[in-house]
Amino acid sequence: ATEAPDSPHTVAGQVTAELYFGHADQDHALPPEQIERLEKALDEAGVRHRTEVYEGAQHGYTQADTAAYNAEAAERHWRALLDLFGRTL
Repeated sequence: ATEAPDSPHTVAGQVTAELYFGHADQDHALPPEQIERLEKALDEAGVRHRTEVYEGAQHGYTQADTAAYNAEAAERHWRALLDLFGRTL
């Protein structure tokens, strides 16, 4: 969710699915202001979504074979994602 004209958040109004985002707070490629911009665009477009920021997690926290792996964050993420799938598939 950048200032670029082709940033994905600019097409939030075209989203018809329910979305879930589990952001890592240690992901320097996605600073808080970008998360807020995404959240605002989704809210304004009326997109059903849930956004969470996982404290202490790095980008790639669900990948068990990397140094970024965070078991607690990964478990929390999978619970939320599987809940979404269970409700929508």
